Amino acid sequence: EKKLYAIFDAFAQNNGQMNISDPRYLNAIKVFLTAVTPLEYQAYQGYSHVGRQFSGIGARIACQMQSIDELRHVQTQVHAMSHYNKFFNGFQDWSHMHDRVWYLSVPKSFFEDARAAGPFEFLLAISFSFEYVLTNLLFVPFMSGAAYNGDMATVTFGFSSQSDEARHMTLGLEVIKFLLEQHEDNVPIVQQWIDKWFW
Repeated sequence: EKKLYAIFDAFAQNNGQMNISDPRYLNAIKVFLTAVTPLEYQAYQGYSHVGRQFSGIGARIACQMQSIDELRHVQTQVHAMSHYNKFFNGFQDWSHMHDRVWYLSVPKSFFEDARAAGPFEFLLAISFSFEYVLTNLLFVPFMSGAAYNGDMATVTFGFSSQSDEARHMTLGLEVIKFLLEQHEDNVPIVQQWIDKWFW
């Protein structure tokens, strides 16, 4: 965390906003802040709630650790992008805009539906489907684009978050393995959930 925030501070002290190679890049940052950061917050809330429903200590701790990770992602994303709020419009209302911008309705609906499902379906939807598909497609190329455009603060939080995602994906695999090992009747249920959330 000290290294992460040291880079944020260095970016701000050296007027990093002046080194952005393409001004259109800032619009991509606004989309990221309004689309991804609220999803991370919903994941934090979802894992907190699901963790309380499990009686087994292993599942409770796994959900607690992932919940803490997701909250940290929200905080580091907001801090990394807060520097731009001093110089550019469109960064101040990200939470408000999440509920009102049409193109955000799909990811918002995905998380609301997952959180309304049962605890095991939530874990499969988020830890497996969401983490495997979106985070790998999003964080790795987006951070490369941030580096290309000179935005080292965003690169730093992206790589910090991506290192957590491998652990999150493992939780999804373990949930599927656990459900399938419990009883053979779980196979069609898990397959239905995979079809629903993954595809």
